[in-house]
Amino acid sequence: FFQSVECVLSSCSSMPADAEQQTSDEDSDDSLLKSGGKKSKLLLYAGIAVGVVGAIALTVGWVLSTRSENGKLSPICRGFLRCPAYQAPYLFGHWPKTYDYVGSFPDGFVWGLGTASYQIEGAYNQAGRGASIWDTYTGANTLGMPGGNCSYCCNATPCPINKGMKDLGATGNVAADSYHLRTTDVALMKSMGLKHYRFSIAWPRMFPTGAASGDPNPEAVAWYSGFIDELLAAGITPYVTLYHWDLPQALLSPPEWQGWWSRDADGHPNGQIIPNFKHYADTCFRLFGDRVKVWVTFNEPWTFTFLGSGYGKAPGIPAYGNQSIDPYIAAHNVLNAHAAAVDIYRKKYQATQQGQIGITNNFDWKEPKTAAPEDIAAAERAALFNLGWFCDPIFRGEGDYPPEMRELYGQRLPQFSADEKALLKGSADFFGLNHYGTAWASNSDEPGADTSFSKGSETGFPRAQSKWLYGAGWGLRKLLSWIRERYHDPFIFVTEGGWSLAANSASQAAHDSARTYYYANYSAEMLKAIHADGVRVGGYFAWSLLDNFEWEMGYKERFGTVYTDYNFGLDPDAPAPYNTNQPTPGRQLRRRKDTNCWLEKLWTSNTLSEPTGNECANASAFNGLYKGDHGCMHLVVVNSGSTGYITLNTPAQGASCDNSTDIISTKAVSFSGSTVSCNNGCNQPNLSVAFLQGFWSKGLQGIEWGDGTSWQKA
Repeated sequence: FFQSVECVLSSCSSMPADAEQQTSDEDSDDSLLKSGGKKSKLLLYAGIAVGVVGAIALTVGWVLSTRSENGKLSPICRGFLRCPAYQAPYLFGHWPKTYDYVGSFPDGFVWGLGTASYQIEGAYNQAGRGASIWDTYTGANTLGMPGGNCSYCCNATPCPINKGMKDLGATGNVAADSYHLRTTDVALMKSMGLKHYRFSIAWPRMFPTGAASGDPNPEAVAWYSGFIDELLAAGITPYVTLYHWDLPQALLSPPEWQGWWSRDADGHPNGQIIPNFKHYADTCFRLFGDRVKVWVTFNEPWTFTFLGSGYGKAPGIPAYGNQSIDPYIAAHNVLNAHAAAVDIYRKKYQATQQGQIGITNNFDWKEPKTAAPEDIAAAERAALFNLGWFCDPIFRGEGDYPPEMRELYGQRLPQFSADEKALLKGSADFFGLNHYGTAWASNSDEPGADTSFSKGSETGFPRAQSKWLYGAGWGLRKLLSWIRERYHDPFIFVTEGGWSLAANSASQAAHDSARTYYYANYSAEMLKAIHADGVRVGGYFAWSLLDNFEWEMGYKERFGTVYTDYNFGLDPDAPAPYNTNQPTPGRQLRRRKDTNCWLEKLWTSNTLSEPTGNECANASAFNGLYKGDHGCMHLVVVNSGSTGYITLNTPAQGASCDNSTDIISTKAVSFSGSTVSCNNGCNQPNLSVAFLQGFWSKGLQGIEWGDGTSWQKA
């Protein structure tokens, strides 16, 4: 009420801290005040009084008009019985103009980094992996792969590229080559003091055709089991997502196999592949649950159901491109699959494995464009029809979609059975949230693709490289408060957040101050949400560990806190003629960016600090003597520029160096920021690794090598 009056009097012209500041109009009463005289002042005061009374009358009228009468919907706020309130903590027009980089997070707060299997692993047709819907979408050569003979799959090379792809020729064939660089990536994480890492398991690697019974691919089991063991040995806790969009292609071959979009003859969701997902999930719990203590069933179901039904994400096929129906069929099946997987975990594994399980949903905050009730309602509908669509059935307590969705969607929105509702309610031990940006929302007479009657805009917000990403740290705080209020104060993990920036070289990428300030601003507002608003946030995972395959944008966009040199060249399995400048395996370099080193300060101290730039060590840090294996001492010398050499000591006899009879050899190395690399092995005399990387570790005061060994400065 008072804010509405304030907006009438002040015109609510303030813009957020993240926005470009705009000048306001000159005071229209300036000449009146200067014309002076007691009479003029009295008239002015009388006018102001009338204005205030009028504003109060208008506001009272608004309050009365937004109330429902006898259960009827509000005539102003479409879909609501009563107009929603403006979301705290910031009043309209009073967004932060600066951020405070001070304060500490609660003890035990989880700081981590995240990735996804299709985006980083590569090795797409190796070790028994089957085709996924993203292989088909990108035009990768899937001929002869398990599941690669679907009804709409490639019949001859070059395979067709879905029209939704923006980076033609980009595939996940090689990506960041993490399948082959597993030990290197663990060494990288260890060097930065990382303690929590979120990654996903590739369903088509575990079950190449998504089978609903039988044993998993043994090579996949061995790889993921070994990876989990390596993480734990490095002091890193794994957080595992079961489904991060890479559906086995064999489960989507319409009309026989309909994937998440399956329905019966009457058009109702029938969960055709839920038995397949249950078997996959059960297998992962059984094989890895003794070491994995936090599970996420699905990552961003809104994205792969809504956008996957014709808006730029796989599968993007005409059979499931009816935006008014198909996303809601898919979402219904996904929610039931989630509940079924959670039920398996809780009944069979949770008591003995002592883990947690949940789901991760996404939403970018929508702030009302004005303080008008219509715009406040539009912003609320945007939240409910995106985040609430998947969260209300789990966290709200009713086991059903938001009533406002039911009101505006009618029969298009499927019905849950009583048993499904019972299984859905409370089917998460934590609230997983992916959040990136903020935009304005205003009321619209057009329903829009999601029937929210809400129109988005981003005027004034700074933009990342990605055209959809606009930043405002205070948007995260408001969203966290919204979640707390709507979903009965759940325990929250922010499982993704990030900022894309273009870069054509490691040196250009290293100094990413815009990304660093993104995380500083968002962390500052998250800290306020915890201490001032009482939101129970238990962790934050930055996206991403590495630059990687960014879905339809391929390799054009970079979200990584570590730069990936993809070693671009010919990929014969990518679609010609776009296959000559694609990632290749074997020699991909990693280099930490300033953001990554600033985050290291945050998660080692658990305390905020303002970014300073040049956060990472440079090559000169490597200069010096090191103690390696067998008591041997090694010398690292950095020349001017990016070159140098290592002098290795090797025992001449026995198992240890004696520093008198040792064999000495010298190997050339290269430096890129806090990364050292060499050909044919440079940290062991008889090691013949084609390309080896090592990473400067502030905590160790030494080098974490990509073969799993460590050197510490003497």
